[in-house]
Amino acid sequence: MKTHSIPYKTQKNRLSGVMLVMAMALANAVSLPFSTAQASESDSQYCVTDMSDRAVCLDTRSPRIISLSPGSTELLFAAGAGDRVIAVDQHSDFPEAVKQLPNVGGYPSVSVEAIVAMKPDLVVVWTAGNSRKVIDQLESLGVSTFHIDVVNFADIQQAIRSLGQVAGTEKVADRIVGDFTARLNTLQSHYAQRDPVSVFFEIWRSPLLTVGNGQFIDDVISLCGGRNIYGDVSGRIPKIGIESLITRDPQVIIGSDPKGDTPETRKDLLDYWSQWQNLQAVQRHQLFSVPSDLIARPTPRILEGAEMICHQLQAVRSKASHSTYMAAQTPLSEESPL
Repeated sequence: MKTHSIPYKTQKNRLSGVMLVMAMALANAVSLPFSTAQASESDSQYCVTDMSDRAVCLDTRSPRIISLSPGSTELLFAAGAGDRVIAVDQHSDFPEAVKQLPNVGGYPSVSVEAIVAMKPDLVVVWTAGNSRKVIDQLESLGVSTFHIDVVNFADIQQAIRSLGQVAGTEKVADRIVGDFTARLNTLQSHYAQRDPVSVFFEIWRSPLLTVGNGQFIDDVISLCGGRNIYGDVSGRIPKIGIESLITRDPQVIIGSDPKGDTPETRKDLLDYWSQWQNLQAVQRHQLFSVPSDLIARPTPRILEGAEMICHQLQAVRSKASHSTYMAAQTPLSEESPL
């Protein structure tokens, strides 16, 4: 099947796509075993097993930490370890306090020299997103690293717990995981069994990229009772052709934009996708956006993005117009029962 190269109409759309692909590159990894072990190497050390199944042992329960990805930075703050973080990568931008911290560069030009000069107790790396060369350099220089890889909801929970343990903030981490789990369960019980809505999630336009099986956005769509039309594809971010998309004919097209779902972003989507009027999502004007940061980073905030998508799919089920959906933004507790 021939794959079409699909041009952007605006530089803004290209920037939005770049941001989403870069963010997802930090998240597209394989989840590995997680466990903890105390004092396995020395009575004076505290050891935690990271998500690459490595025992990481520190001499302090209040380590000075450098984070090398936006996702790991958010997870550290979620775990209650924000006051332990002394520097971040240049792409970390949440929470707001992060913007006041020194940065050590970002992919692919992280400054190993700057990291070493700060003498951190620990550097948290996202193994699928950070440069393998940088990680190897740091470890060869004797810098302790903590590996995380997060690709689904369970990994988010495990990462927060493990970071809380290595940072000495277990109580906060456990509370946040509890809150996350409760909110996740509420969304699942409220939406997962509703009438399925077929969804195409746009990652990139030229070439046309989407989400496949095993990618956390696929999990979000399922959580909301949606059916990812490429959920049968094994690659996490597969390249597809427009003919394939037309054949699968989704009811809904969802993209991402830093501004989220607004009349402006909806118009941008409709202006572009109106080239293919035979798509039912275009005919019915069922095109939506979610804020890039709320869907591209597997952190607790992904449930904010998930809730938006759940509301969007529910608006389609109830045949509400997009303007009605935008005006109402019906709270979860007020939506019609299953």
